[in-house]
Amino acid sequence: MKNAVLLLFVLVFKLTGLAQGKPVDFNNKGIEFAKNKQFEKAIKSFDQAIKADPDFVAAYSNRGQVNRLQKNYEQAISDFTASLEKGGSIDVLYSRANTYMDAKDFDNAIRDYGMIINQNPSYPSIFFDRGYAFIMLDKYEDAKKDLEEQLKRDPKDFKSLGNLIGLKKKLKLYEEALADYEILLEEFPDNPNSYILYNNRASLYQDIKDYDKALIDANKSIELKGDYAIAFINRAELYMKMGDKVRACQDFETGIKLGVEKHQHFRADKDFEDLQKLCK
Repeated sequence: MKNAVLLLFVLVFKLTGLAQGKPVDFNNKGIEFAKNKQFEKAIKSFDQAIKADPDFVAAYSNRGQVNRLQKNYEQAISDFTASLEKGGSIDVLYSRANTYMDAKDFDNAIRDYGMIINQNPSYPSIFFDRGYAFIMLDKYEDAKKDLEEQLKRDPKDFKSLGNLIGLKKKLKLYEEALADYEILLEEFPDNPNSYILYNNRASLYQDIKDYDKALIDANKSIELKGDYAIAFINRAELYMKMGDKVRACQDFETGIKLGVEKHQHFRADKDFEDLQKLCK
């Protein structure tokens, strides 16, 4: 999202650069500071712009973007809300929704995504975004509907296809999911996110206790992305089930060192807890 944030700064710069007065000057300085990753100076400049003009919509949204980059999610949401109250665009609403996602406040993210759908159902990737938020709340049927809606708009959307397969796994539609994995890997052999597909299919093979195929896919995932922490934990769980404690704990330690517990998509389950006990 960092590139998207900086693109928004550039757009605001172009729109406001013709205006006169100190608020615009402060805002534009803030944009330049943000582009150069001088975030504290950027915040101060946006503060000055808002102090000079409390109704300066762009300064609120730009400050929100910088706060989001610094993971100050509560302040970012406050800034985006202020911008919206003063006439901010649908893009600001989208930024707020994504910040709720960052903060793992999925209910409010779903609310904002729904507001965007009501205003513009053709907004790019919006059904995927809401569907993913539903996934994070384990609302799989709602998520499935949104991902299917997204695929009506973009039948080749890799991320929607991949997540829809994951939902089929959650809904225990195993044969459908395996067939879809095969199709997806054939249609997108060079996709940079293929490592995720192999890892997810490895998990599915684990669920149906086909450990040999699960290991092949887990190895492929790690081969494609050697620092993918989730794949190491997934393979560790697989080795544990296969009775190979040494390899299980080696992979577990690697996954922990790679920061799996901080990964956005990681959630501890019983297998992870069993690994923790095994590898003490």
